[in-house]
Amino acid sequence: MAKVLTNDLSWSVSRWQQYQYCQRAYYYAYYGSWGGWEIGAPERTRQLYILKNLKSLLMWAGSIVHEVLKEALEQCARTRTLPSTEELQAKGRLLLRKGWVESTTKEWLNYPKKTNLFELYYGDGKTLPKEQTDYIKERVYNCLEAFATSPFVKEVVSLPYLQWKSIDTLESFQLNDCKVWGAIDFAFTDNDGLFHIVDWKTGGENPSSLRLQLACYALMAMDKWKIRLEDLALHGVFLNDGGRKSDYPIDAELLVSVKEQILTSIETLRRKLRDPEKNLADEEDFAFTGCPQNCESCNFREVCPCITGQESF
Repeated sequence: MAKVLTNDLSWSVSRWQQYQYCQRAYYYAYYGSWGGWEIGAPERTRQLYILKNLKSLLMWAGSIVHEVLKEALEQCARTRTLPSTEELQAKGRLLLRKGWVESTTKEWLNYPKKTNLFELYYGDGKTLPKEQTDYIKERVYNCLEAFATSPFVKEVVSLPYLQWKSIDTLESFQLNDCKVWGAIDFAFTDNDGLFHIVDWKTGGENPSSLRLQLACYALMAMDKWKIRLEDLALHGVFLNDGGRKSDYPIDAELLVSVKEQILTSIETLRRKLRDPEKNLADEEDFAFTGCPQNCESCNFREVCPCITGQESF
C-alpha cells in the first residue's frame, strides 16, 4: 500500500531561511503548493507547485555539481576508483544539456520536478545571453575539477569504505515533537576515530549560515550514529574557490545555542498556523517581505499580490 503523504510541520535550515526571506513566499512553498504534484490538482495549487520548483541558474549549477559528486562517490564506493576530471565534467555536460532541454521544451508543465530555470521562465522561455550560460558551464566544470584534484578528497577516498557514513542522503531526527531534516553531503571517520562532516559548496562562504547548517548536521550525527561531541569535525569545502577547506569548530555551547535557535524558530512557525494540530495555515497571515531586492529574485513573482497588484484567488 502506498504511503499517504501528510503535510506536517517540520524544520530545516532552508525552510527557516525561506520564512526569513519572505513569509508569503514561505506560505506558497510549504502550504499553497501542497498537493500540486497530483493529477487534477486545483489550478492555483499546481501553479504554485511549478513555481516552487523553479531554479535560478546558480542553484541549477549547484544541484548539478552535487548530483555528479554523489554519483562519483557512490561509484568510488563500489570500484575504489574516483572518476577523473574529464569524466566528471562529461557527466556535468550531459546534465547541463538535459536540464536546458527540459526547461526550454517546458517538460515541467507535465512533470513539475523537471528542470525549470527562473531566468527562462521569467524571460522569453527560449534563450539567455551566451555569457550567462558560459559562466554557468564554467562554474560547473571548475567545481568538478576542484573536487577531482582536491588533496582532501584524495585522502578521504583512500580510506576503507566501511569508514564512510553518508553520501548526500536526506535524513531527519526529532527535536521535541518536530522533525528536523537535512542531507549531509558526506561524512566519514578517519583513522584516528574523528568523525568528519563535509558540506560541498559551489558558491561563496557565508559563515553564519554554514555554521548553523553544520551544527544541525552535528546534532543529526549525534542522534543517528551516537557520535560524541568531542569526536566531531565540521568542514565546508568551497569548490568554486579551488576546493578550499574551511573548518568550523564545534563545542557544547554552540550546540545548545543552535538547538535553542531551532526550537524558537519552530515555535515561530507554529504560531503562524490557524490550526497547529492539523498544520493548517491561511495565506493572509503571512506578510510580504517588504524588501524589493527579495521580490526581484522570488519564484512566486507571477502570483504574489505584492508584485502583480492583484488580490490572491
